[in-house]
Amino acid sequence: MTSVDIHRPSSRGPRAALAAIAGCMVAAAASSAGAAIPPTDTPSIVVRYADLDITTSQGASALYRRIASAAQHVCPDADIRDLERSSQVRLCRQQALARAVKTIGSPLLAALHAGNAKHG
Repeated sequence: MTSVDIHRPSSRGPRAALAAIAGCMVAAAASSAGAAIPPTDTPSIVVRYADLDITTSQGASALYRRIASAAQHVCPDADIRDLERSSQVRLCRQQALARAVKTIGSPLLAALHAGNAKHG
């Protein structure tokens, strides 16, 4: 696997928004063999990392930054005065990061994520 696809389900009202956050998905993207991912109406970003050696701390850190940036794009900022929506956005990003890290299965990436989760 050399990429991960980060998705955020679309929201259709308050209940759907909560379900979307709870169901924030990260699916493994197609490998270099070219397998296709089914089309979806969900915002998503493919994070490629074939150029990184994720068995090194430098490579894992670079990938983590890419995943975090993608999570920010698929779970966009809310007005800071809307506390409920801000909380939903934060949860969506946390879940997107956690699922991407789990999907990739790198011990260094997992350790980096665990360290960031403790401090964030």
